Amino acid sequence: MEIHNQINPPSGNFFIIPNCIFKESLKARDLAVYCYLMYCADRVTFDCYPARKTIAQACGMSPPTVDEATKVLVDKGLINVSHRYDLNGNRTSHMYTINKIW
Repeated sequence: MEIHNQINPPSGNFFIIPNCIFKESLKARDLAVYCYLMYCADRVTFDCYPARKTIAQACGMSPPTVDEATKVLVDKGLINVSHRYDLNGNRTSHMYTINKIW
């Protein structure tokens, strides 16, 4: 029998969130937004670019509620949000970076 001491990275139609997220005392809306961002994130850079409306629709909430959840996640240091711009200097979207807490 072969024993593996290494956990293989996930593959397939699912994503993993760190257990310690439950120590952050998040509201359900905050956790839903965090999970959606993890779902969208690149598995190497942990960056993603979903629109507020896309997040809101996926999580069953309004864009202002997404903004409130995003602020909580930023304040707790769980994510960073930066603006993206086109070549003319017009704001195009947000870039969300999930901070590693595991």
